[in-house]
Amino acid sequence: MRADQTIHHLSSILLQTFDKISDFVFFMEVDDSAYRYVFVNEPGKHAIGWTDADVGKSVGDMVPPETAELIIHHYDEAIRARKSIVYEDYRLTDSFYSETLEYQDVMLLPLHYFESEVTPVFNESGACTHIISVVREVTERKRRELELSILRDQHESLRRYSPHGIFVLDPELRVKSINPAVTTITGYGEADFINRSFLDWLPDSEQSLVCEGLQFALSGKPHKYGITAHQKTGAALDLAILNIPIEVGGNITGLFAIIIDHTPEKNAERALQESERRYRQLIETIPEGIIVHKDGIVLYANALALKTIGETDVKGKSIFTYVAVEYHESTKKRLATLQLGDSVQDTEIVLVTPIGQHLHMDLGSLLIDYEGMTAVMTVVRDMTEKREMERALRQSEMQYRLITENMSDLVCILERDGRVRYASPSHQSVLGYAPTFYEGKNTLDFIHPEDVLATRQQLKVMTEGSEPLTLEFRHLHHDGRWIWLETKIQAIYKDATLLHYLTVTREIMQRKVLEKQLKHLAYHDPLTVLPNRRYFLAYLEEALSRIDEDDEELAILSLDIDHFKQINDTLGHDIGDELLRQFSHRLTQTLRKQDIIARFGGDEFSVLIRYTNPSAPDLVAEKLIASLQHPWQIEGHTFTTTSSVGVACYQSAVTIKRLLKQADLALYEAKLNGRNQYVIFQDR
Repeated sequence: MRADQTIHHLSSILLQTFDKISDFVFFMEVDDSAYRYVFVNEPGKHAIGWTDADVGKSVGDMVPPETAELIIHHYDEAIRARKSIVYEDYRLTDSFYSETLEYQDVMLLPLHYFESEVTPVFNESGACTHIISVVREVTERKRRELELSILRDQHESLRRYSPHGIFVLDPELRVKSINPAVTTITGYGEADFINRSFLDWLPDSEQSLVCEGLQFALSGKPHKYGITAHQKTGAALDLAILNIPIEVGGNITGLFAIIIDHTPEKNAERALQESERRYRQLIETIPEGIIVHKDGIVLYANALALKTIGETDVKGKSIFTYVAVEYHESTKKRLATLQLGDSVQDTEIVLVTPIGQHLHMDLGSLLIDYEGMTAVMTVVRDMTEKREMERALRQSEMQYRLITENMSDLVCILERDGRVRYASPSHQSVLGYAPTFYEGKNTLDFIHPEDVLATRQQLKVMTEGSEPLTLEFRHLHHDGRWIWLETKIQAIYKDATLLHYLTVTREIMQRKVLEKQLKHLAYHDPLTVLPNRRYFLAYLEEALSRIDEDDEELAILSLDIDHFKQINDTLGHDIGDELLRQFSHRLTQTLRKQDIIARFGGDEFSVLIRYTNPSAPDLVAEKLIASLQHPWQIEGHTFTTTSSVGVACYQSAVTIKRLLKQADLALYEAKLNGRNQYVIFQDR
């Protein structure tokens, strides 16, 4: 049938109806393999620029080739199926073009979505004579569907990857769903929770508080609180619970109950408190006065220090309250030197007690980490009696002998050339030599060779009127050991002529041991005996200060034990601690002696390496991963673990904080990629 004849058969009412609807209506004649336009309503004409002069033209004549190919394909499909079909397509506006398209840009694309319903018309012989195509724009609907899909994906990502446990509760507080983190934190599986009350897994002592919090959230207000619960294994959990109402259509249909596991932080806090308790216990038993202060304000003083200065409590007071005025300036200079990170020599000052008594005190100071802050620890020793004794000795040698015969300190009178004129009887009990053995011998002959030069240099600065000089050196014991001694030496003059030297010496082996223990505690991890974070950061700062001078590169490796928490939970903390010790030993055996290994806390370790071979970071990381997969044998248990490693290579001008952050980010990426592997940080 010809096109004009077909139009003649259509009623004018039908044509007017088509023109009034917003959908595009195309009435097509089937001409063998071609589809020709017979009628297009007004909206359709505007869409493809069709006029009455285009009656009889084919689809390919009116639309772009790729569009024509799509239309013809669906027309053919409708004829083969002998029924109406619906399909969708979209078009990008001609004015939009971009070489790159990011995921977040999808919602901004100028796309138009269309839904077409294609209906074939057959004659009495069963042949298809016409196609009726009704096309409507569904852009808004498709955009809403896409927005909903993105929201669903975002919600699922949050649910799946959140480190916090997420429960979805109905208004009766029954659990409808959980995310994987719930099982990780509690040890309970999905079957233990679904369709059961959220309160069932909580201890009876906490249920009242939790129920009150849930009911509060059902009233439309988020609520957060802390509780103590237990894992399926019985291990204690320190949790924060956040209750958030779920509102749909203005009505609260349920709740989110989000559990945040603070157990590691709480355990670390308890361990720190225990460590501080032991530290204070050690300090209280040291036979020396200890005062800890920051910016001149006292933070702590042990019992002996309080007793020495005649106070019951000095916390919060300025140390300058007790320092004699003439020593204020020198004390301030010592504190400034310490703050710069430099060491200071032991010195003597005068303290004034609340009742006006002047005490000659010998003190030594060093920087320590005190309750998370850098402070100064000062060891004070009351030297008042010794000073009075020295003055008496200078008045009369006979008095010297009378006193020294009855004191435990070592007293010597030395000739100007260093030969011993007199040695007190206490030399026999302290050093194993009879006092007469020293007479006529040079005292420097008994000092450790490494300490002789420093001792000579300090002696040269002594002049008439000089304060007594304090020296520390190792002295030979009769049994071959080296004993640490502290000597106060005073030059005795008469009429500007040096007569001799007076020395008062005490054995300080216990103090040296305690100082070494304190220094070790400040810079080493007590469990693994590895350097701690403080030591590592100090070493890293020093290494970076010399990076331009050294012909080497530097890299940080952050690593931990995959699923270490599960080992603690299943085998116990004692085995977990032993694993950390063996893990530390294996790190030490695997790496070079010049590589710095530190435990940052928990199962977190950091390694500092220097290298000239560009592939060294890869090789070291691979070597560590391979070594740490060998089986562990601990208290009858044999098991293997894997480790993830993050590597950050130093780049010019990168700060210490940024370098460590890069290593942590690389470690996090290694874990996201499946663990048991390493990732080298790439700045994006």
